[in-house]
Amino acid sequence: MSPKRKYQELEAAEVIHPSRQFLVPGSIPKPAKKPRKYEPPVYRKQVHASSVNAIKKRIRDVSRKLERADNASAEKKLEDERALTAYKQELADAEAEKTRQKMITKYHMVRFFERKKASRQLKKLRRQLLTAGSTEEVESLKAQMHIVEVDLNYTQYHPLSETYVSLYPTADSQEKEGESMKVGKMLKPPVWAEVERAMEEGTLDRLRNRKSNAPVQFTKPGKPVDRKPTKAKPEATPVDTTGLNRRERRKALGVQGFRRKSKPDPTKKQDTESSHADGLDADQDDRSDGGFFEL
Repeated sequence: MSPKRKYQELEAAEVIHPSRQFLVPGSIPKPAKKPRKYEPPVYRKQVHASSVNAIKKRIRDVSRKLERADNASAEKKLEDERALTAYKQELADAEAEKTRQKMITKYHMVRFFERKKASRQLKKLRRQLLTAGSTEEVESLKAQMHIVEVDLNYTQYHPLSETYVSLYPTADSQEKEGESMKVGKMLKPPVWAEVERAMEEGTLDRLRNRKSNAPVQFTKPGKPVDRKPTKAKPEATPVDTTGLNRRERRKALGVQGFRRKSKPDPTKKQDTESSHADGLDADQDDRSDGGFFEL
């Protein structure tokens, strides 16, 4: 029997040739992944419907309080009026933000596709401008580029709280009158000219975040409440009760009598308990069947 090989000999025998080293799993270390720089996006707090309803409830409460505050002090009325004005302004802001979020969600895809289309047209015109030969062609391309640049800014800076009108409408929507204006042999929405003016003045962000001009309904119009004056109770005529006893006086004054709950009589309770015990003894005597000690 051959002797066991030593550990050093066994390790030397299993040495792998360098040409086959890549076949061994785990022999080639993988490069470490670079840590991603993740910045959480800044989300704008959306107004929930419940918050709007809560503000409306406060407005109703303060309005009712002012209607019924006939005997309140002037300071209290002034404080309630200021609170009502503040609540109405808060409701207007909440309604505007709610409309803004609704419009952003509704026209998000339309804005996206039209922005992509306008950016493609702008790149195409820039390439044509580089290869243009005549001056007239250059001027024509610059005019077209200006229109497309306004189109691109229109998709980005159209007021978010207003209805978005498409730049490239279908044939059916082009038939509507009063919906668009003609600029550079092309039909453009009414806000297009405002975007062009804002580009010259540098107020595109202000145009994008402007509030809608639609009126905000604070509360539902309700029916006017006719408050009837309360009738005064007639004063009772005095009644002469001289020479009458207590019962006659109560009858003359119209006081209804009442009975007091009488306290339980302890003697009656004892009588009932004794009668109950006698009845039990009588029942036991009747049930007796004549035992050994019966006489």
